[in-house]
Amino acid sequence: MNRSGRITILAVLVLVGACASLTKKEPFTTYSPRYTPPASATAGAPVRWQLSIDTPLASDAIDSTRMLVMPSPGALETYKGGRWADTAPLVLRTLLIQAFQDSKRIAGVGALTSGMHGDFLLAIDLYAFETQYVDGAPRATIRLNARLTDQSTNRVTAAHMFESGAPVAGTTAADASIAFEQALNEVLPQIVAWAFEAGDAAWEKSARSSAMPAR
Repeated sequence: MNRSGRITILAVLVLVGACASLTKKEPFTTYSPRYTPPASATAGAPVRWQLSIDTPLASDAIDSTRMLVMPSPGALETYKGGRWADTAPLVLRTLLIQAFQDSKRIAGVGALTSGMHGDFLLAIDLYAFETQYVDGAPRATIRLNARLTDQSTNRVTAAHMFESGAPVAGTTAADASIAFEQALNEVLPQIVAWAFEAGDAAWEKSARSSAMPAR
């Protein structure tokens, strides 16, 4: 074989090796946080209104299945070997619907995409869903703004900022998953309780306005 032929074969082998390394995927474990309702979840009377829950809005970095970690302010990295079962906004929406259902206080609740007509719409801006290092210690951090909108008037009736966190015991994706489950189980009941209170107040106000005689 002449020199040019050997060079050509070598170039092809190098190219094949490069392509193989690019397409090789590292194995990872998928994590799906679970929601456990608190003992007080069913406290309170059933509501008379229905609720649609929109998919939370988030940045491109958060709106993915990657498990994020922020070792320093503004610097985002990902955990190796771990992914969320769905994008972070969808994980939050799914568990939020479950939290409302587990309260046994509302019959009509579901995702906005389900086509169910809700009297109110719960919309969320998700600002943080990552492990943040605070004073050198990792902490699962969830921060969001929730808005309750009257679907008949398209007016926001209430809004509230929520934040929760839990310490991460180690440096692995599995450690982070445990901490995020704890943080979610802290914040979800808070959102549900706030939405019931705000929704009932807006519903009663609307009912009083409708009952007032026209002048």
